[in-house]
Amino acid sequence: MSRMKFGLISLDFKRFSLEYCFKMARRYGLDGVELWGGRPHGYFTDMTQERLQEIDALKKKYKLEIPMYTPNALNGPYNLCSLEERTIRETLEFFQRSIDIAYDLECPRMLVVADHPGYEAPKALVCRRFIENMQYLCDYGAPKGVSLVIEPLTPMESPVITTADDCVDAIKRIGRDNVEAMMDVAPPTVANEPFSVYFDKLKDRMNYIHICNNDGMTDAHKRLDQGIIPIKDMFTVFTNWKYNGYVTCELYSENYRDPELYLANTMRMVHEIRNELGI
Repeated sequence: MSRMKFGLISLDFKRFSLEYCFKMARRYGLDGVELWGGRPHGYFTDMTQERLQEIDALKKKYKLEIPMYTPNALNGPYNLCSLEERTIRETLEFFQRSIDIAYDLECPRMLVVADHPGYEAPKALVCRRFIENMQYLCDYGAPKGVSLVIEPLTPMESPVITTADDCVDAIKRIGRDNVEAMMDVAPPTVANEPFSVYFDKLKDRMNYIHICNNDGMTDAHKRLDQGIIPIKDMFTVFTNWKYNGYVTCELYSENYRDPELYLANTMRMVHEIRNELGI
């Protein structure tokens, strides 16, 4: 029987080397490391053949997977929702290179977001541009076995894709087999949207979750024992919907200072919950 797998995102360890991330993931009993595409871990221009071989060696040394490659795209120069032609051209080149990196690392998924298009951009045109760009990238990724995973954002980050319904609509309009969506638990909490809606509407098109706790008002990714989400009950919901995909802890709001401390806090709670719920 399949079970949930657990990982950390290397973004939370951005002040440490990538090997340190792998070491921590192994120490705390995780299954994988979600590779953040920023420096010093996996920035796209740094991913030479030598660097790719180094990362592959880390996977083997620590017996861990890389379940997803997450390009460093949010609030950056690359934007799939831009209406500016030069930006779009460079964005597509950036994400094509990112797909190549995922393929070279035998990583089955790459995360994408619908970043803020700017307040002057017409939403209908922005959505159409996002869909067209996603179709192009899905067609590029399909022969390489790489799926593109849409992560909804909070309205504070971007208004384009913020709910499960937005994900369902985007997947339908993109119309490609290798596009999925994921749930970061912060956006539905802020939007007063039940977690169950994601499972019900996305079904097998959702195989990835970012967990944290949240204050219900901002995009804060807080440690699990501090916030308004009842964490044990959240996992009960996951279990009742028979979810058996990846669960990655993402705690960037407070993790940079001492990421091992908060990983230890996270995994203590997760271990207790898994034992109690049998997951």
